[in-house]
Amino acid sequence: MLRICLILILLLSYLLSNDIAIVKKTSGEVFAKRSKNLQVLSIGDKLQVGDILMTKSSSSIGILFDDGTSLSLGSNSILSIDKYVFKPAKKEFLFDINMQKGLATFESGKIGKLAPEAVKFKVPEGIIGIRGTKFYVEVK
Repeated sequence: MLRICLILILLLSYLLSNDIAIVKKTSGEVFAKRSKNLQVLSIGDKLQVGDILMTKSSSSIGILFDDGTSLSLGSNSILSIDKYVFKPAKKEFLFDINMQKGLATFESGKIGKLAPEAVKFKVPEGIIGIRGTKFYVEVK
């Protein structure tokens, strides 16, 4: 009985999880601002919608989203994860991020392939439309 309860608790916590990505690589000081809290990010940390990612001088981060999208940020970058929905069974897709400054390399995953119009990478002077591709962007 205890084993069944533990399995149900773990399953429920997984289903209610707001995690959308995982930190795969870091170098130097990398932070996430979530609500009003600032936390140092390490390999294996989970990211959520609303997180604002920040790198300092000589630091970088590599992220893998649930749909297989990869994102790398270089030194002195600020990027917010504004919206993310990946529910292929319901055909619901949305990926909206906003880069305020810095360097980024982006390679779209399943959302970019299944619903390219649902992916928006915003920069101060416009929006980059994703069509299942890779790109590099620098915002000063």
